[in-house]
Amino acid sequence: MKRMRIILLITVMLLIPSRAVQATPMQVPEDVKQLSVELGEQYNICPELIQAVCFKESSFDPRAENGGCIGIMQVNPAWHKDRMERLGVTDLYDVRQNMMTGVDYLHELSEEHEDISIALMRYNGDSSAEDVENGTGDVSEYADSILLLSEELERENGK
Repeated sequence: MKRMRIILLITVMLLIPSRAVQATPMQVPEDVKQLSVELGEQYNICPELIQAVCFKESSFDPRAENGGCIGIMQVNPAWHKDRMERLGVTDLYDVRQNMMTGVDYLHELSEEHEDISIALMRYNGDSSAEDVENGTGDVSEYADSILLLSEELERENGK
């Protein structure tokens, strides 16, 4: 059902003259761009995907907090204590340290799950990721939106 709505929305957007559908490009902060390239190379993850996660999780706000999750990639220190210790992370409000932790976790999930949509759903704590993995569920709006943002950023970067 969700996929049909997305397909319908895309079809409608294609029928409207292009000048009426010009979206404002997302303004990725320079430090986030640089770190996403650096960490993307280190972890073999597309920098634009990392940027899309940062935007979706916090709108690039390194001070964001929600339900115990902190920073630009909304890392929960209770869940990632061991990871933070291994990486030497002490301040999740620091953009670099937060992104190191978040990207390390995203990399782990992408190694466990072939489909990046499922890895993104797991990153978001979505329990229906297992249904998608088993072929009995749909990819979440969260994962779909990150993938669409990532694609748009890739186009803007000439990829």
